[in-house]
Amino acid sequence: MRGFPLAVLLLALLLAAGELHCAATAPAPPAKASAPPPTPPQHAPPSPPRRHRPSHGRAPPVPRKQDPPSSPPPPPPKQDPPSQSPPQQQQDPPSPPPQQIMPPIQLVPPIQDPDVGAPMPPRGGNRSAVCTTLLVFGDSTVDPGNNNRLRTTAKANFPPYGVNFYGRRPTGRFSNGRLATDMLADKLGIMRTIPGFLDPTLKLGQLRKGVSFASAGSGYDDSTATTLSALPFRRQLWHFWRYKLLIRALLGTRRAERIVNRATFIISAGTNDMLLNYIASNRSAGPIAMLRYENHLIARLGNYTQVMRMLGARRFMFVGLPPIGCLPIARTLLGRDPDGCDSDLNQLAASFNSRLIQLSNFVNYQPRMRSAYIDTYTIIRAATDNPQNYGLTEVSRGCCGSGMIEVGQTCRGRRTCPDPSKYLYWDAVHPTETTNQLITSLMLDSIAGIYS
Repeated sequence: MRGFPLAVLLLALLLAAGELHCAATAPAPPAKASAPPPTPPQHAPPSPPRRHRPSHGRAPPVPRKQDPPSSPPPPPPKQDPPSQSPPQQQQDPPSPPPQQIMPPIQLVPPIQDPDVGAPMPPRGGNRSAVCTTLLVFGDSTVDPGNNNRLRTTAKANFPPYGVNFYGRRPTGRFSNGRLATDMLADKLGIMRTIPGFLDPTLKLGQLRKGVSFASAGSGYDDSTATTLSALPFRRQLWHFWRYKLLIRALLGTRRAERIVNRATFIISAGTNDMLLNYIASNRSAGPIAMLRYENHLIARLGNYTQVMRMLGARRFMFVGLPPIGCLPIARTLLGRDPDGCDSDLNQLAASFNSRLIQLSNFVNYQPRMRSAYIDTYTIIRAATDNPQNYGLTEVSRGCCGSGMIEVGQTCRGRRTCPDPSKYLYWDAVHPTETTNQLITSLMLDSIAGIYS
C-alpha cells in the first residue's frame, strides 16, 4: 500500500462501499445469472489488485482490472448490465417453438403412434361394422372420374360409358356401370358408390366414408402416367396427404386418425405399366429384362406402401393383374395362341402377381398391419375358358363398337352390344359391370381377414 497516497486509498474504499450500496438496491437478477459476480463494464472504477487488498477485509470481492488508471469514472453505469441482460436470457427459453406452422410434421406421425389406444377390431362379426372407409389408388379399373378434371385424353365421361350406371349417365368410369370398388362399398353398407377425390361436389359425409385417388392411365411407374398425362402414383399419395389434412380440419385429429387407421386401402394398377410403358418400348426384351422391370414395379409399390403406413394406413388390398394377354386389344394386336390370347403377356402378368403376393405377405408380417391379395387373374381366366359357368356368351371382344380395339376416345358415340351383362369386357381393355361383380365377390371374401 505504500505506493498509493492515503487519499486514493480512501477514495477506493468509498467507491467500494458505494458499489455495495448499488448492488443492494438494484433488482435481483434471476437465479440463472446469479452464480458469477456482476461484471462491471470496461470503464468501471479501478481498485487495487486482489493481491494488495487490505487485510481488514472491508472491501468486497469485486472484479478489478490489473492496470490502475489515474482517475476513476463515476459508478452509476454499474446498475444497467446486471439488471437488463439476464432478463432477456430468461424470457427466451419459455417461448415454445411454433409447432403448428409445419403441417407435414403434424400430419406424418411416428409409425406406432396412431394406433396407441386403438384396439384391433374384433374377429368375425358383421363385415360392414368393421370396415367403414375405403381409400382407393390405381388406374382406370378404379377411377370414378378423377380424370374428368385433368387435361388428358384418358377419359370416359361421354356415352356409351355409363349406360348401365345410375341415371344412365357417364361419370368417367371406364365401364358400362359400376366399378368393383363401388359395389364393394355398397355391399359393406358404406355408401352406394365411391366418389373421386377431385370431384368438386364432395361432401363431408363422403370424405368420411371413402374416396378414390385413382387416375386412368396411371401405374406404379411414374413414367407410365406421363404417357397420357394422368396422375402418377406419387401424385395420388400427395392427394391422400391433402385428404388427411382436410378431414383433420373438419373432424379433429383423433377422429381423422381413427378413420385412416381403420380404412381399407385398395390398390389396383399395373396393366398400363405392362401395355403402355414396357411392351410398347421393349417388346423384344428377353425374360431377364422383364424380370428386372417387374422387380422395379414391386419396389416402387413397396415404397408407396411404406409411405401410406407412415400416414396411418394399416389394411391393404392388392389387386392382381388380369390375364392381359387375353384382353381384346391384346388379342387383336398380339394374339397368336390357339385360344387367341398372347401367352407371353399372360406369363408376364402371372409372374408379376407372384411378386405382388410376396409383397402382401411381407406387409402381413409387419406389426399391426393386414393385407389381402385379390386374385383377379384366376377368376377372369376361368370366365374366359368357361364363360357359360358365369352366364357369359362373349369373352373375346368388347361390347363397344367392334370390340376389338375401341377404348376411351375411340369408343365415343359407338354402338354397343344389346346385352352388356353377357360380355366379359365392355371395351377392348376394361371389364363390364358383370365382371366387376366377380372381382367384388373376391374383395368381399377377403375383407374379414384384414380386420381379424
